[in-house]
Amino acid sequence: MPLQDLQPSDYRIRKLIGTLGISLPIILPIVKQEILASISHYYYSTLSSLIFIIILSAFGLFLISYKGYKKDSETEQISDDFLTNIGGFAAMVVVFIPTVCIGSNSPTIEVLCNNSQLPLFGHNEKILSTIHLISAGIFILCMGWMSKYKFTRGNKKKYNKIYRSCGNIVFISVALLIIGIILENLEINFLLNNYYVYIFETIAILAFGLSWLVKGKAIENIKEFKNKVMD
Repeated sequence: MPLQDLQPSDYRIRKLIGTLGISLPIILPIVKQEILASISHYYYSTLSSLIFIIILSAFGLFLISYKGYKKDSETEQISDDFLTNIGGFAAMVVVFIPTVCIGSNSPTIEVLCNNSQLPLFGHNEKILSTIHLISAGIFILCMGWMSKYKFTRGNKKKYNKIYRSCGNIVFISVALLIIGIILENLEINFLLNNYYVYIFETIAILAFGLSWLVKGKAIENIKEFKNKVMD
């Protein structure tokens, strides 16, 4: 596909999405001072809940506003705009339909769950939790698809290995996450039984966060800043 020009705002959005992706799984456990069963369970802790909602909402809005390259009708079936819109709306669903309160691996959150003192849209409904899980999966897979198949187009192939690797890491993480869910439902204990969701979510989010940063020319910006400082 021939190289197309992007607006400066597109590069800024890419860097913002990448920064949010890398910061999300790092900030939440620092604020909570505790690693939970999943990133989504931070919704049920006061301060981390606020951060979770702000970052995921920003994710959704940035993705929906991102246009990217125009679709090449000869080689593509899905445009950047359509794919990021799907990912953005999925991220918003993750915010407004949180995961179930129970099963967080946090004693303080479990007290809230048992006393039914749930914040905002908190719940313990299995159907709503399934919707949340599917939406989170769609969101992450859209980001993996962008990394592997969208970011590798055009004539600039300098960082294609990074984009493909990040996309593959996202897909592998989601596959391992699904395997973990199946094993858990079969009541089969394994090494990462309590924290596998958080671990694989974190790996996937860090991977696509890195790819968005690189695609947003963060490396070039760092080099330019370094050169200015050294001059």
